[in-house]
Amino acid sequence: MKNIADLETRLLEELDQWITQQSCEPYADFYLYYRETTPEYDGNILILPATASKGSEYQLAMPERISKGATVNQNFNRIRHGILRTLPVLS
Repeated sequence: MKNIADLETRLLEELDQWITQQSCEPYADFYLYYRETTPEYDGNILILPATASKGSEYQLAMPERISKGATVNQNFNRIRHGILRTLPVLS
């Protein structure tokens, strides 16, 4: 990710995908994961179900799951202000 605007755009994309998946799997728990920026890789974030295989390069970004009772915008604001800016994913 080049800057915070890119990271916020990516988070919105992930949340838009999450809401569709959550509707199909109402009992599944989804979490935010990140891949740290390194010389070889650009940083990234993903929202995946707890049971998904994410590879060893992704780490849990926050211990609580994405809130099922919140909207995309509510989750975006909560993650953006509390977690997003602390992740080591910017170039």
